[in-house]
Amino acid sequence: MIKNLGLYFDIVAKKYADKAAIKFNNYEQYTYNYLNGLSESFIKYFQEIRLGENDIIAIESNKNIYSYALVLASLKKGITYSFIDMDDADLRTKRIIKKLNPKKIFSFKKKLKLKNAIYLNEEKLQKIEKIKIKKKFKIKNKSYNAYVMFTSGSTGQPKGVKISHFNLSFFIKWGAKTFNIKEKTVMTNLNPLHFDNSVFDIYCSIFNGATLVPIQKYEIFNFEKLINKLNKLNCNLWFSVPSLLNMILKISKTSFFIKNKLKTIIFGGEPFPIVAVRKIFKYIKNSKIYNVSGPTECTCMCSAHLVKKKEIFYSKNISIGKISNYFKYKINSPDPNLKYGELYLEGPAVSTGYINDNKRTLEKFYKTRGNMGYKTGDLVIEEKDKNLKIIGRQDNQIKFLGHRIELEEIEKNVNDIFKLNQSLVILKEKKIFPFKKLILLTEHKKLKIEELQNKLSKYLSRHMIPEEIKYVKIFKLNQNGKIDRKFYDRRIEK
Repeated sequence: MIKNLGLYFDIVAKKYADKAAIKFNNYEQYTYNYLNGLSESFIKYFQEIRLGENDIIAIESNKNIYSYALVLASLKKGITYSFIDMDDADLRTKRIIKKLNPKKIFSFKKKLKLKNAIYLNEEKLQKIEKIKIKKKFKIKNKSYNAYVMFTSGSTGQPKGVKISHFNLSFFIKWGAKTFNIKEKTVMTNLNPLHFDNSVFDIYCSIFNGATLVPIQKYEIFNFEKLINKLNKLNCNLWFSVPSLLNMILKISKTSFFIKNKLKTIIFGGEPFPIVAVRKIFKYIKNSKIYNVSGPTECTCMCSAHLVKKKEIFYSKNISIGKISNYFKYKINSPDPNLKYGELYLEGPAVSTGYINDNKRTLEKFYKTRGNMGYKTGDLVIEEKDKNLKIIGRQDNQIKFLGHRIELEEIEKNVNDIFKLNQSLVILKEKKIFPFKKLILLTEHKKLKIEELQNKLSKYLSRHMIPEEIKYVKIFKLNQNGKIDRKFYDRRIEK
């Protein structure tokens, strides 16, 4: 198995030299040869600014050719990168950067008032692009940490998952085999670069000789132009969170899917959108539709289920399929008489833990037979055919708009900001997109929604801020002396 992805990409780039690796549109396309050369120009620039093996960098989450080249340059040089959403809440971004502790921070939009920040303006990028490489850089055949992906944390602080070249090498091969990704595949990059799903977009495309089509944020919400772009560029593989499909149907109905060239449609990050897929099925009946699942800690995905027609129309809960053969798994149940339990994953695609956070690493990870194991927190049931279905969570983590959210992170920030002893956040359904909303329960009757949202916006991402406040006279506690979350989850009206 491949240890170093920098070495491997050199082989891929040589094989597909003049083929388009990345297409932004019909007039802005970049070949494998160009992308590889640009990454080496960045390596030379890294040397000038004294960036080297085992250093860590942060990159502003921005879909331009330089971002993808920076990823490759980092892999080749043995540097760990992390994409950061600079439009996120200021204090949350600062918390992430403090936890990451990068040697350099690269931005494209503006000069950042942060230590070690480098503004890659147009003039500087042109200079880097013109750097001529006299000889190839030597790459060590060694597995480094490739990237750090940040997710919500139950302690109130974001946590950064470390994923290595070795982890990714298994994922790249599995993705190619599972979804038949090859030279003729044209994949969408709908997912933000700081979002876990983008790992599939980047690594399973350009490391398998396919073409990647980045979709900008402003393009996603203009659905007619979006489908025209996908068709003009011959996109045939779509991967997104189910929320995006729901939004498309809410705004443009089924017309979005009448003309499409999609052979493979993949949904992941939230429960499979059965009702929405039923509405578009007659337009995509020749497409293969997958439900995928997997935690960030296990390199983006660990299972994929090819959804059949009868399941779409007659099932209530779609299976996540069989666990990839790169993993061993066990279902940890506190009672042997129960048919369900927490899913534990073990294998070479499991992360080594959270960056600069030994306590949480020890809580969630364990060593096993030369590999790592991870306690996913997902409660699953195994069916007769060995397919798994997720039936709940061991903890209070939720998936909202594709994002992993630890409800405790919201509650801790609310309690700290407003000096409350306790509060409770729950997720409930609503009739309009995004079809779910976060509700804060509090005993503090003077707290108003406008004040709550304004102050939280400095500390939390937009998708983590409650839309509504409900007041309770006195919280009902469980036998452990904590707020009875299940009691309020049942009682709050949808």
